[in-house]
Amino acid sequence: MRRLSMLLLSSSVLALACAEQPAGPDQLSNPEIAPSFSGRSADSPSFPEVEFDQDVIAAIIQQVDDFNAKAEAAGASLQLHYPRLFVVGPGTDPFGQLRTGTRWPLSHLGYVLDGADFTADLPPATVEAILVKSYENWNDVGNTVIHASQNADPGGNYDILDGTIVAGQCLTVFDVTSPNLDLVNGLFFPVDDIVVGGWLDDDYFNLCLGSSDIIGITWWFSGGDSNGDNYADQLYVEQFYNNNFTWVDQGSMFLDPASGIDLETIATHENGHALGLGHFGGPLEKQPFTLKPNGRVFNPEAVMNPFYLWGEKRLPLKTDVAGLRTLYARKG
Repeated sequence: MRRLSMLLLSSSVLALACAEQPAGPDQLSNPEIAPSFSGRSADSPSFPEVEFDQDVIAAIIQQVDDFNAKAEAAGASLQLHYPRLFVVGPGTDPFGQLRTGTRWPLSHLGYVLDGADFTADLPPATVEAILVKSYENWNDVGNTVIHASQNADPGGNYDILDGTIVAGQCLTVFDVTSPNLDLVNGLFFPVDDIVVGGWLDDDYFNLCLGSSDIIGITWWFSGGDSNGDNYADQLYVEQFYNNNFTWVDQGSMFLDPASGIDLETIATHENGHALGLGHFGGPLEKQPFTLKPNGRVFNPEAVMNPFYLWGEKRLPLKTDVAGLRTLYARKG
């Protein structure tokens, strides 16, 4: 496992040369298949637009900006980005316009799974297997140079962005008790490239992030451009999931909240963010959300669509594959 200090990460990263052009449609390794929307009814329910607490959003922006200012003052070439949020039902990501493109300058990434914070809805071995499978779904995309592998969980409190909540108030999105965080100087000390921090109570999502409708979140840091590819180097990622939902490994049905949240679907989406992908497309119609004659709801239909309508969508579709290859296409 790589145990790199932030100073090492900010000063030098392994270079990776990769082509900029995605492969053409005839080269796609995964066919575009309609997601599993079994069990839908003709009277599909409509869902209200997800709303965010704007005071909380403003607080996140301030906390991130303050951290980045401290990092700059300390001479560290790094930046914490506003998070990528995945919500249930229709909603607009409040940070959608506040991003810049990043990608990993490494071809081989490591990730750890915080087994102490798995959901209790499924056996721990099942949760771990699904999380690993969700990364393999991206590893299996052909003609790319990016690959993520699991490393052993080191144990302890190594998450740095799982919040500090005291007496029903979120003081900050940072975990001020983490030994891997130097909040005063805007530095941190990652245990691996990607930390899957597990499941947190809804207070984190509601009080620290502004909505109980958030099912998953990915934070990421970038810094410099070590390989001169005109992308900021992605340096570190943390991911969290909302324990307030019911998580299942099968049986989730389109537009049916009672059927549970499909873990592999959500984890594959969040792992796309971990690799540098943003959200793709939007619904063909805002309301109601029903299948069109071509079997689609979003345009284009993708794992990386901006919100979740239940059901299963586990494998990268054509737009997802093209996006990944735009970042990490293999030469030759």
